[in-house]
Amino acid sequence: MSSRGRLGATTLVALAVALASWCGGCASFPRLMAYERLQSSAMRDNWMEVAVLAPDDLRANEQLPLVVFLHGGGDGPDSLDRAGISADLLDGWQRGSVPRAVIVAPQGDLGFWANWYDGSRRYEDYVVDEVMPRVARRYHTMPCPEGCHVMGVSMGAEGALRFALHRRGTWASVTAISGPSYDTQRRLQFLRDPLINIVVPTWHVFGPPEPLSRVRADDPWLVWHTNDDVGAALALAWGREDRDFVREGSARFHAHLTERGITHAAEEFAGGHSWTSWRPVIVAALRRVLAPAP
Repeated sequence: MSSRGRLGATTLVALAVALASWCGGCASFPRLMAYERLQSSAMRDNWMEVAVLAPDDLRANEQLPLVVFLHGGGDGPDSLDRAGISADLLDGWQRGSVPRAVIVAPQGDLGFWANWYDGSRRYEDYVVDEVMPRVARRYHTMPCPEGCHVMGVSMGAEGALRFALHRRGTWASVTAISGPSYDTQRRLQFLRDPLINIVVPTWHVFGPPEPLSRVRADDPWLVWHTNDDVGAALALAWGREDRDFVREGSARFHAHLTERGITHAAEEFAGGHSWTSWRPVIVAALRRVLAPAP
């Protein structure tokens, strides 16, 4: 089988697993976050769910960092509650073992956190231009970029990198956990794979493979030459038992960034592509990016 075929089959399985994981949200779990619905003009006036977690004792005169958390495919705004991460954070805030922050987890469907090429959905605009200002006003968070962070897992990891690429100067940090880390070649394989197109309307989301110049212009492997190009503290993490294309892509991206002299943190954690594995990684990443400057 060709490398293109292996990538397509692997990705199709990954998407199928992600879609199947939706039923995990049917289980009972404590809903510790505050949930609300936002009518989004960027999403053609559809109502989108947003979950927010803030310290119970947030003071009126307290300004905290804002962390945008982007879930993976098949998950939703309740992911942090369902995985027990919101409970970990509330406990850490109470104990003083985790820096205080406001966490917002928007609904991203299976939309890749992208402004779709066909214009029908604009997930990036909805998050950055609608959700973030609304949460910032309500919870009086710190201004961007010094007070704004984006973090994601799986599909959300790719979304975090895209947000960094398109919204340079917005973020203090960008953390991508178990993301596919597509370069132009792998993006083209993804777009041209007929099996993938059965599951995901890739051309509607990312556009056709041609012209190549357009695909290359949206590739951080090619666009990021220096630390100034990234404009934020960058971190990558992937599991030792992660999906092959995630593990290999993340390791290659780490090597590529190192070769270019782009400062970043990189971690290979114990575990695979699951919330059980991500749970301690997310909490540790928040400790790192939110730690006060020395």
